[in-house]
Amino acid sequence: MSLGIWVLGDQLHPQQAALGSSSPGQARVLLVESLSVLEQRAYHRQKLVLVWSAMRHFGAELAGLGWQVDHLESDRFGSAVQGWISSHGISELRIMEPADRGFRAAIEALELPLTLVWVPSNAFLWSREAFAHWAGGYKQLRMELFYREGRRRFAVLMEGTGKAAQPLGGRWNFDQDNRKPPPKTLQGPAPLWFEPDAITRAVIDKVRTLDGQRLAAGQPALPGALEPFRWGVTRAQALQLLEHFIATRLAGFGPYQDAMVSGEPTLWHALLSPYLNLGLLQPLEVIRRLEQAGLELDVPLAGLEGVIRQILGWREYTHGLYWWFGPEYGKRNYFGAQRHLPAWLDGLGCSGMACL
Repeated sequence: MSLGIWVLGDQLHPQQAALGSSSPGQARVLLVESLSVLEQRAYHRQKLVLVWSAMRHFGAELAGLGWQVDHLESDRFGSAVQGWISSHGISELRIMEPADRGFRAAIEALELPLTLVWVPSNAFLWSREAFAHWAGGYKQLRMELFYREGRRRFAVLMEGTGKAAQPLGGRWNFDQDNRKPPPKTLQGPAPLWFEPDAITRAVIDKVRTLDGQRLAAGQPALPGALEPFRWGVTRAQALQLLEHFIATRLAGFGPYQDAMVSGEPTLWHALLSPYLNLGLLQPLEVIRRLEQAGLELDVPLAGLEGVIRQILGWREYTHGLYWWFGPEYGKRNYFGAQRHLPAWLDGLGCSGMACL
C-alpha cells in the first residue's frame, strides 16, 4: 500500500492531524496550488500571495523534516490530484477534515480511485462532537456561556481547579473596560512586517501574471493592491509576530480593541488571525503564551481577557455554529428581508463610508 497525505492550504502545521497519523518516510505529501479557487470568488491579490507562498514555504519545511513532498500548480485540483495518484501508485489518501464543508464535498465528488480517509481536524480546540454535546444542552446558544465553558474546560485565566474553579479577578467579562472612545490623534505601536523572500517574490509575479491573463480574457481584475506585500509566510515568522504583539501591543490592547481611527489600520490589534487561519499557529499555543506572558508582565486583566476571548470565545464559537446549524444555515432569512444588497458590495472601497 502506498500512502498519500493531501495537505490543504489552511492546514500548514507540522503537527496537523493527517501528518500526525503517519511519519516521514511512510507517506508522500501533496500540496496543490489551483486556479479553480478563483471560480468561486475573486480573492484579494495579497490573500493569494499569502496562501500560496505559505504553502510553498511549508512544503520546503516538511521536506527538511524528511517528508517526501510534491507541490503542484494546476488549473484544477482534480486533474492534479488524479495525476499524482496515478504517478505514485497512491492507494490510500488521508486528508485532515477541511474547515469548509463545500471543499470536502468537492473532494468527494472527484471519486478518487483509492481509499479516502478523513482525519478529524485538530485546527480548533472544540471538535464538532464536543460542540454538539454542549449546544444540545441549551435553548439559546449564547457565546458568553460557551466562552465560560471554554475557560473551564481548558483552564484559562482560572483560579482553583475542578468545579471549584473561578475566573481570575472574580469576573468572566471585562467588556465595559474595553470600550474607550479613541482620541482622533491616537496612534498605535508600529506593526512588525517582513520583506518578501525569493519564494514570495515568485508568487507575487505569478499573481501579477494571472491578473494580466484575466484582464486579457475580459475577466474582472482581482481586488486589492498586490504590493507592498509584508505579511509573514512561515511558522517562524508567525511566532515572531506573536512575541512582537506581546512585547508592544498586549498591554494596550484592551481599552481600544473596538476602536477605529482614520489613518491607523492596525492600532493595538495582534494581526494573528491570518496565521491561525492558515494553521501556522495553533489556538491553544497562542492562548497559553498570551496567558503566561500577560500574567508575568502584569498586563491589565481586562485587556488580557479581551484578546483571549477573541480566540477561545468568538473564533471557536463561530466555527462550532457553522457545523452545528448545517449547510442550510446560510440560506435562512429569519427577518424576511426582500431588498437587494447594494451594488458597492461587489467592490473594495466603493461604499463611500469611512468605516468600510
